Amino acid sequence: MGNVRREPVVPATVSGAVERYASGVLIDVLTSGIWQTTTTILSHDGSCVVVDPAYFPRELDAIAARVTELGRADAVVFTHGHWDHVMGHTALPGAPVWLHRGLAEAIAGGDPRATRYLEDAREFDSRWYVPRPAGHRWPTSLCGLGDGERATLGAIEVRALDLPGHSPDGLGLVVEDVLLVGDYLSPCEIPFVDDPAAYRRTLLRLIDLVRDLREVIPGHGPRLTAAEALVIARADLAYVERLIAVGARRDIEGARSIALPRAGDVAGMTDHHRDNCAKVGIALR
Repeated sequence: MGNVRREPVVPATVSGAVERYASGVLIDVLTSGIWQTTTTILSHDGSCVVVDPAYFPRELDAIAARVTELGRADAVVFTHGHWDHVMGHTALPGAPVWLHRGLAEAIAGGDPRATRYLEDAREFDSRWYVPRPAGHRWPTSLCGLGDGERATLGAIEVRALDLPGHSPDGLGLVVEDVLLVGDYLSPCEIPFVDDPAAYRRTLLRLIDLVRDLREVIPGHGPRLTAAEALVIARADLAYVERLIAVGARRDIEGARSIALPRAGDVAGMTDHHRDNCAKVGIALR
C-alpha cells in the first residue's frame, strides 16, 4: 500500500494456497478481500511465522485459526509499515514482531511517518465501518532487521533485504529459494512510488536476485514463479526509469504519455500514476 487507495472495497473470506518445500517448511498464502493483500504463514514443526497479517476481523480470525491448526505463532513480520500490512498483529498476541530496523526506530522515536501509518488505518476503518476492538497501535515487542541479516524466527531461517522505494522501511525476506517481497512486483497494480531513485535501485537488485529463486510472493496478488516475477520487475523498471527521465526534463506531456506497465483497467491506477509523477516533480491534472 503506497499512496492511499481510493477505491471502495468489500471484505471477503480468506482463501489460500499451500506448498511444502524441501526442508519441510510449509508455506500458506492467504488472500484478503482488500486489494488481494497477502498474508504468508511459514511453518515448520509447529512453529509459525506470520508475515503481514491482513486485514479484516474475520480474516484475522481465520489466520489465527490456521496458525492454531499448525501449532503456534512464534513471530510476526511486517514487510513495511503501511497500514494494510500491519494492523493484524493484535490477532497473534504474544508473538514478537520483526520489521525493518528503520521502522522499529521510527516507532520507538515517535516519528510522524509511523504515526501517520496508524492514522491512515484509523481513517480507513472509520470510513468502511471496520471494527478494530484492539485499537490502532504498534506492537510493544519489536525486533529490527538490517540488510543481509540472517535470523531464526521460531524454527524458520530467513535472510533480510532492505528494499526502499515504495517506502523507506521496505523489508524483503528470503526463505530457502522463496522471496517475500512486500509491495513490489504485484501483478495487480502499478508501482506505488515513494522515492523514485530508491525504487529503481530496489528493482535492479530484485532482478538480479530473482534469477536464482524458485518463487516470489508479493504483498498484493497471487504467488509468482521466478520467470513471472522477472517479467514484472523489468516492466516496472522501464516504467520507473521513464518517470525519472521525464522528471529530469520537467516533461509534462511525456509524463502523460507513459504507458502503465499493467492494471490500466483497474480503477484508481491513473490516479496512482499521477501521484508517481508528483514524486519526480511533475504535477498532472
